[in-house]
Amino acid sequence: MEEVPKNIDILLVEQEVASDDKTAVEAVVSANEELVKLREEASSLLQDSDNGEKFSELYEKLQLLAGPADDQGPAVHPPRVHYEPTNHLDLRAVLWLEEYLCRWKDTLVVVSHGLDFLNTVCTDIIDLKDQKLNLYHGNFDAYEKQYAGDASKRKGKGRGKEEEEEGTAPKGPKRWRDYRVKLNFPEPTELASPPPLLQLIEVSFSYPERPDFKLSDVDLGIDMGTVAALRGNICINQTGTAGKSTLLNLVAGDLVPTEGEVRRSQTLRISRYSQHFVDQLKMEETPVHYLLRLHPDQEGHVKAVRAKLGKFGLQGNNHFSPIKNLSGGQKARVVLTSISMMKPHILLLDEPTNHLDMQTIDALADALDGFKGGVVLVSHDSRLISRVCEDEEKSEIWVVKYGTVTFFQGTFEEYKEELKREIKAEVDELS
Repeated sequence: MEEVPKNIDILLVEQEVASDDKTAVEAVVSANEELVKLREEASSLLQDSDNGEKFSELYEKLQLLAGPADDQGPAVHPPRVHYEPTNHLDLRAVLWLEEYLCRWKDTLVVVSHGLDFLNTVCTDIIDLKDQKLNLYHGNFDAYEKQYAGDASKRKGKGRGKEEEEEGTAPKGPKRWRDYRVKLNFPEPTELASPPPLLQLIEVSFSYPERPDFKLSDVDLGIDMGTVAALRGNICINQTGTAGKSTLLNLVAGDLVPTEGEVRRSQTLRISRYSQHFVDQLKMEETPVHYLLRLHPDQEGHVKAVRAKLGKFGLQGNNHFSPIKNLSGGQKARVVLTSISMMKPHILLLDEPTNHLDMQTIDALADALDGFKGGVVLVSHDSRLISRVCEDEEKSEIWVVKYGTVTFFQGTFEEYKEELKREIKAEVDELS
């Protein structure tokens, strides 16, 4: 099939949505442009009694677009294409979307870096490589096994077999991937201040223009970790508007609490990665010039800066390209490189996987696991959270909800299962 037949509609859900002044309802309604256009035309025809026949034709089209009535049988939905649908969603929203899409009865095409999401939602995987499409049956885990088997067959008795015999081939599901990334956050310098490095004591905060919102009575501490003690603090936000950003701003020092106290070491270095990191970049700069400007101690050391960019997976031909020409993932690598160069004591990571591929997400998990400082991670990526929170004794789960911060007593998997039970009941009501 060289083109899509005219009688087939395809709906595209893009990863980035431009903000405007529409309400949520207006945005949903206006998304179906044909439906809006027909309704406007029908409203115009109602003003003229001589257009009865044309109005009847329009009414039939409106019924079809709006969906059939209950007595007309199940709806026939157009195929949906979701491009990175989990970007900018919190964990609860991702789990809700998984549950909803698993009940979708028609065609669904998903482009995603979320391994757990793909395993939950997908029944087949289409691999695009060298301008060719290859179909694999099963979820993403099944695809990895099949792909690795196919790659082994292609190599035959060549280098792949030699690597296996010598024990140099990568182990596990990563071995099939075309390239590997290794990230590293340097060990921070020691501070003379006693632990914790940063502490929020009975902190509350409210915005003057938002009397309906208040973050109340927050008590928590963040310290550099050791092998035997707390390695990091893992913050999981349950609802996108529950105060996650406010909490991060208080920890970072960008907001001053209206009540309570924030204690931090005077020489404490905090590096923050925001999911809206593009705001930090100057689009006309190159990655090398951006890093030299932010880190003047590296002035003149172009080779050293390029080496750091290379370690974070940015290919050499992009080092002197304007940042505006880089992809989202490449821009993310530039920001992560800058964070690494700061040698922070505490990392604040707000949805760091939004623009990263699976290889880089794996590398990020390894880097966070080996980082000796404190970590506050907000993420919808279940696999990343599971990797970083693997040791229950060395991690904490903070739940930000209804203006409060509580500690979940249990593992991340237990927390996720609790959310899934709530979500299943909600989706059942919609079905």
